[in-house]
Amino acid sequence: MAQLMGTKHPNIDFNILFYPQYTNEHGQVICHPGSVFEGIVQIKVSVAMPVHHIKLVFKASERVNYDAMGWEKSKSTDDRLFAVRTILWGLPSSVNIPQDAWPILEAGDYTFPFVCQMPVINYPPTFHHHLIATAFNMVVSVNKAGESAPVLSKMVPICFQPIIETIPIKNLHAFTESHRLTNHITAQVSVPRLAYNINDKHQSVPVTVQFHSGHLSDEHFPISQLRVYIKRYYSINYKTFSRNEATMIAHYDHPKLPSACPCTVSMKLNLPSPENLPATLTYSPHLTIEYKLVVSVKIRHGPIHVKKKLFDMPIIFGTLPAGTRAPRQLESYSAIVENRASLNCKPHFLRPQPRNQNDEEFLPAYDGDGIPPAYLSSITLDPNANDHATSISRINTANSTPANSLRVGIAG
Repeated sequence: MAQLMGTKHPNIDFNILFYPQYTNEHGQVICHPGSVFEGIVQIKVSVAMPVHHIKLVFKASERVNYDAMGWEKSKSTDDRLFAVRTILWGLPSSVNIPQDAWPILEAGDYTFPFVCQMPVINYPPTFHHHLIATAFNMVVSVNKAGESAPVLSKMVPICFQPIIETIPIKNLHAFTESHRLTNHITAQVSVPRLAYNINDKHQSVPVTVQFHSGHLSDEHFPISQLRVYIKRYYSINYKTFSRNEATMIAHYDHPKLPSACPCTVSMKLNLPSPENLPATLTYSPHLTIEYKLVVSVKIRHGPIHVKKKLFDMPIIFGTLPAGTRAPRQLESYSAIVENRASLNCKPHFLRPQPRNQNDEEFLPAYDGDGIPPAYLSSITLDPNANDHATSISRINTANSTPANSLRVGIAG
């Protein structure tokens, strides 16, 4: 599903920039239910032009690949989870006046701070699959005279991560399963815990397998393979369409098995990196993500090798540390679909506040009825940042006129 690109305009250039505390090491903006993130919109205008307004739009959609499913999209289908906006410059959208009366956006560099707060709602997470994708994006729109459609910036992706409890208590007994492999040999699998926080890095799942023999002396060991693995299960449901997929996301084969029994084998299964490990998802009406931890063996019976599962249990991947509970007011999006038009069910833009008492106050995003002042600035960016979405390292504003200049000081 292709991402919508911005409408190029020879006289307008855009940047949507975020403060570094809201981004991860890859420069990706991460938000959660109830979280706040902020930054600035930078617009460079090369020639004066009449503009009705400049607005910042934050929207999310859950899009289905109808072609892959083999049926057409209904005209009444609404893929949007939400769409909210704030006017950065110009007239309110509801004001309808002749184009020759529109305010003039003079040539220069403009800087508009913004702050956005998420509701305490678990939307479906940012997710990309060839059948279904959930995307959260910000885009700047300029309604310019003489243009049949708004001039748009490139869409800047926001990564939404829901609040999923890993496990409500910190300490649990180990999980064990026992199986008889032959007439005399049994196997017992022990796993300390079956819940992990996906935000913890370099994690591994320790697994211990004890083989016991009913004979007093060592017995020939008939195991030809010992494997531990995790499978991820996607279940996609949309109207009459249903698709289930299972993928092995991690596995470990014990390299050297013992030659005699009894014996004990210890293994560590390394988990994928957080960006390749979406959290367990059970509340979305269209997408379910679940995992299972499996330990299997192959048993030799003469020339035949028989595969047997010794351990097969669900494993939870949450977004909270073990023992941390989700907020009581947290709601899932599926529970508020009927009321999603309510303001309480959407993100909302806040007025930017001073960063400390010594800073001059940000000029708020313009929402008045008169013609706004010109905001002139020059921005020094991180040289390693990309052109259209990055974090702010330092901003200095040019003092063109004392009355209209915007001074912003930000510690990176």
